[in-house]
Amino acid sequence: MGKKFFQLVSCSMIASLIFVGCSNQNNNVNELNKNKDLKIGIVTNKTGIKDHSLNQAVWEAIEKTGKKNGWKENEHYKYLNAKSEDDYQKYLKKFAKEDYDLIFAVGYPFKEPLKKVISKDEKNNYALIDAIVDKPNVVSITFHEEQSSFLAGIVAAMSTKSMKVGFIGGSKGKLIEKFEYGFKAGVKSIDPKIKVISKYANAFDQPEQGTKLASTIYSEGADVIYQAAGVTGLGVFSEAKKLKKNGKKVWVIGVDRDQYKEGLPENVTLTSAIKDVDKAIDEVITKTIKGNFQGGRILRFSIKDHSVRLSDEKKNLNKDIKEQVSLYADNIKSGKIVVPTTKEEFDNFSPVKPEKEATKKKIKIMK
Repeated sequence: MGKKFFQLVSCSMIASLIFVGCSNQNNNVNELNKNKDLKIGIVTNKTGIKDHSLNQAVWEAIEKTGKKNGWKENEHYKYLNAKSEDDYQKYLKKFAKEDYDLIFAVGYPFKEPLKKVISKDEKNNYALIDAIVDKPNVVSITFHEEQSSFLAGIVAAMSTKSMKVGFIGGSKGKLIEKFEYGFKAGVKSIDPKIKVISKYANAFDQPEQGTKLASTIYSEGADVIYQAAGVTGLGVFSEAKKLKKNGKKVWVIGVDRDQYKEGLPENVTLTSAIKDVDKAIDEVITKTIKGNFQGGRILRFSIKDHSVRLSDEKKNLNKDIKEQVSLYADNIKSGKIVVPTTKEEFDNFSPVKPEKEATKKKIKIMK
């Protein structure tokens, strides 16, 4: 009797293990199928995925996540380039109508068009980059661009020989002003006597306008220009390369992605203020895959998670500049330095000399 009972229990245990194993295997298959079935739509703004700036950075991040998951372009992810403002709503609606699981809108110009689309569409999930729409089916992805811009200002101030530097923005607004006033605060932190010449192109897709503005700023004596102007900013590189060919040493600071190559072969890219969208996009997609879409949340990426920073390409930065950048970055992370984002905050900003952590510890010990 005992022997039969033992055999019965053993058989039950084996059957249970087989069932659990099959169940786990089915879960893995379901997860894999879920990954394969996920469809992601990306609507870029006017400058398109070859803008060498934000659109391209986002597209490359999507491709990187796609490669990790074994996806194929046009099957699992696809982009539509909105060449006019009329296209913004039209293309968002197109992806929604085709039941895409997650629809990305790239750039703050999509804020109002997206609001109009979701007012009639509560079932599709959206991700908005560089702006905030507080709705349950939208995750808003934002960055502290002022922090990387501040570090760009440190570099510009320590590199200028003329005591004049420039800033060129695309269209004036809250987002681009974060770049401008963060940059100005960095310059001011090194030397308040350095003049910053600011100009706006009122467009992100006109490189010839970027060339014209750069020519004006360089002719006024600036030898470093930080541009936050999308495709318009490429014109700044063109002007800098032309001037360098003619024997004038000038620099450009890139934006959003590493723009070192834009300055070649004349080598005019001093550094780039990076907005690392890879982490943000991978996080949003990965959580969506797992059924945890972050709808209704505002994600804010900063220097603390290495999402805003200067580029890894540091050939044109000397040892002193690199040390100061690192020191200021640490002090922003710790909260000792709060970077301004508006004119009002900048006007009230007082430069703070950064401290080394080791120095702080020594002072505590002496006390």
